[in-house]
Amino acid sequence: MEPLTSHHDPKLSWVQPKTFERLFELRAGGKLFGTLRLEKAMGTLATAHAAAGTWTFKRSGFLNPRVTVREAGGETDTAVFWPRVWGGGWLDYPTGKRFQWKSMNFWGSAWAFTGMQGETVFTMRPGSGESRLSDLLKNQALVDVDAHAFGLTELPLLLLLGWYLMIMQQEESTAGVVAAIS
Repeated sequence: MEPLTSHHDPKLSWVQPKTFERLFELRAGGKLFGTLRLEKAMGTLATAHAAAGTWTFKRSGFLNPRVTVREAGGETDTAVFWPRVWGGGWLDYPTGKRFQWKSMNFWGSAWAFTGMQGETVFTMRPGSGESRLSDLLKNQALVDVDAHAFGLTELPLLLLLGWYLMIMQQEESTAGVVAAIS
């Protein structure tokens, strides 16, 4: 797996190698920069891996929902994501560092993490660089990383967590549609 520090092209892609498998890869130019695996068919526990580290993400809580971020095998939260009712939310580190996850358009199809001063770290939107019929049922996204963000130590974690949040949002939307037509 390549470190993001070795890559300075702002274009990355999240790809799903196999339809219906809950494994995703962060790629660019044939290089692998990270993976996200949802551990169970219906659960929210995920393992995220990049050259910078391995983390677990887990959504929990009903009245006080959150996503915990932990180093793999650890018991202490590295960071906690606090979702807002209408989408988006805040990722808080124990050090006080904070990033906002927010929609970048009216339709909620493009999302971004922004820093404490409002600067965009990256923008993510569904789609793929190449349109193929075999990709029709796959979850994929195009990622545009802001040039300044390659210097952030949090960038690998933010890219992995951002994709996790998009997958969770899509699964909630799908479940809502299924419930509405049942």
